[in-house]
Amino acid sequence: MKTLQKHISYRIAYLLLTWFTTSYILTAYAHLLTDYVPLGGKYREYLICGGQIIFQGLIILVYKKEKLWDYLGNMMTISFAGSILLTPGLIVNHFFDIDPVMYILYFMLVAGLMFLEHIRRSKLLQLGWLMSITWAIYRLIVLGLIFNI
Repeated sequence: MKTLQKHISYRIAYLLLTWFTTSYILTAYAHLLTDYVPLGGKYREYLICGGQIIFQGLIILVYKKEKLWDYLGNMMTISFAGSILLTPGLIVNHFFDIDPVMYILYFMLVAGLMFLEHIRRSKLLQLGWLMSITWAIYRLIVLGLIFNI
């Protein structure tokens, strides 16, 4: 039991680390999109990312409780990888004046790659389509809230 507790504390630490790092990078990247996407408050990306952990966590608890920690770790690895892929855009922005639409297109490319990776990892975890569908639904809800749809 003590070993399980130790592993859970490591997993929680990993979730927190990836949550804060991903949110920090997304907050910086959001400034590149302000011509087309309303800039939110200082902590918007932290709330969005943390909200997805809670949202998906609740769904996996109901759907397949035994996969909770594996799924959340995989989901946050995908988010973290996506934020790392956005980092070159932040670097390019410091040196070149690029049309903001390019940053949106790049963001959409990264989001698409993240979704494909989510599908792949969900299959590996034998979760079927439910978690990928709810992942996309959450993101669409957030997008609607950002644009006040």
